[in-house]
Order: sequence, then C-alpha cells, then structure tokens
Amino acid sequence: MAQAASKTCEICVSSPGHNYCEQCDQLFCDGCKISHLRTKMTKNHTFLSGPNINPEVKLYCKEHNENFIYYCMECSLPVCKICAIKNHKKHDLSEIKESLESIKAEVKIDVETKIKKLQSNIAEIDQGTHTHQADVQKVIQAIREEGRHLKEMIDKKVEGLIITLKEKDTRNVKTLQSVGNELKTALDKAKEQQKFYQDTQGIKDTTKLLQKLKQIKSQIDQIEEIQIPSMPSAKYAKKTEAEGEIGKLFGELTFGETVKKEEYPKPQKNVRVTTPAKQYRYRCLECRTEIISEKPPNL
Repeated sequence: MAQAASKTCEICVSSPGHNYCEQCDQLFCDGCKISHLRTKMTKNHTFLSGPNINPEVKLYCKEHNENFIYYCMECSLPVCKICAIKNHKKHDLSEIKESLESIKAEVKIDVETKIKKLQSNIAEIDQGTHTHQADVQKVIQAIREEGRHLKEMIDKKVEGLIITLKEKDTRNVKTLQSVGNELKTALDKAKEQQKFYQDTQGIKDTTKLLQKLKQIKSQIDQIEEIQIPSMPSAKYAKKTEAEGEIGKLFGELTFGETVKKEEYPKPQKNVRVTTPAKQYRYRCLECRTEIISEKPPNL
C-alpha cells in the first residue's frame, strides 16, 4: 500500500503542507497551493485544509497506481486488484460499491438507533421526574393535613419530615437532571453525526465516501451508553390511630392512696397490738370503677 504522506509541502519540500489536494493526492504549502490553482490544468482542483485532513488516507493505491476496486472485510481496507492478489489473497473480499452500500446502511441504522434510544431515555427521565415530583407534592399535602390536628411537637415533626423529603427530592432530581443532561449531550453528538451523514449524500467519489462513513460510524460507536438509574419514588404511610399513638408518648397515669400510720404508737397493757393492713385505692382506666384493695395495682 502507499507510503504515508510527508507533513511538509510535497512541491517545494520546505514549507509546512497545510493543504491537501484531493485530485493530486499531495500536500501543498499556502504558496504552492496558489500556484497550483493558477495553472490551467489544475485550476479546478479542490483542497482540504485544517486539522481534519488526514494525508495518510489515499484515494487510490499509490503502490500500484491503481484505483481501489475491492474492500477487504478482514482488514477493513479498500484494495486495488494487485493488492488483492498480493497481500489479501486469502481474505474475504467484496466489490467496493457493494461494501459501500452495506456500510452506508449500517451507519444509517446505527445513527437512527442511537437517536431513538437517546430520545426514549430522555422521555423516560422526564416522565420519571414528573411522577416523582407529583409524589412528593402528594406526600407533603398528606403530612400537612395530618399535622393540622397535632400541637407544636407534632408540627415540628411535620416540618422536619418535609425538609428531609425536599432535600431527598433535590438530590434525586439533581441526579435525574444530570443523567438527562448527559443523554441530551449524547443526543446532540448523534444528531451532529446524522448531519455529517446527510452531507455525504452529495459525495460521488466512492473511496472518499467510504472514509467519511467510517469516520461517522467510529464517532457513533464512541458515544457512551448511559445507564438509566432507577426512578426514585416517595410514599407516605398515614397512621390510622394517630390519637392512640400520641398517648404512647406519655407515661401511664395511675391513682392510689396509702394509709398513714403513727411513727411510734404506745403499746397498751394486756392489749394485743395489731398493725392495720395497708390499703390501696385506684380506678380502672377502662371502666372508671373505683377499687379498694390490700394488694397494690399491677403497674
């Protein structure tokens, strides 16, 4: 195959070759380019300039001075008829125009598939964000409705729950928006390659078109697949017995009485001294019945 082109002008061999003549397959400096375009036979030649030119890519086989007529499927290279016999004899070859159509169709499918996937993912992110924020609003409403029936301590709890929920919501939405932005960036890249693909419709030179399509396919393959995160959700489980739950925040209230006795009673002669039994009076919390007993209540 052809040797790589010099990075200097191939005419004067002294100045930097910033301009690539597509017809002559040579690098020109600015001065030699002007002279080249002034010549009658080459005044209609076209040049590629700037950082995107690749002088190593030849439009025909420089080694054998032959046009490319085959495409090597194993080496992914266009080859001439001599290269096909000499260097690619046992390789799988196809006619270059057939390969071009196949690659063209493949690139088109890759671009369209990538765009469709990205658009679907963005729609999923948008829907997930909308649903999540709707859930958050419902939870806030439920918390506030229940909080109206509670006093200061419960109000503080409600506000604390809302703050926590909003902080979590901010983090979740920020994560979703970040992924959404990444998907949109990838979509813009894919659309850019789609435009490049559409621009190739006017290229008649099959070898040049082949190279352009390979570049587009390479760029599409480099667009990173972005994993869609699990969609966050927010729920609020309302308690059915709020009053009973509040009662559990306090200690249990019990009532009872203890009979007071003298500290040092005087014993009476020939009188048997007995100590009165201690009595307890308490009220049943369920039926409100007052009970007097010598046994203390089960606390």
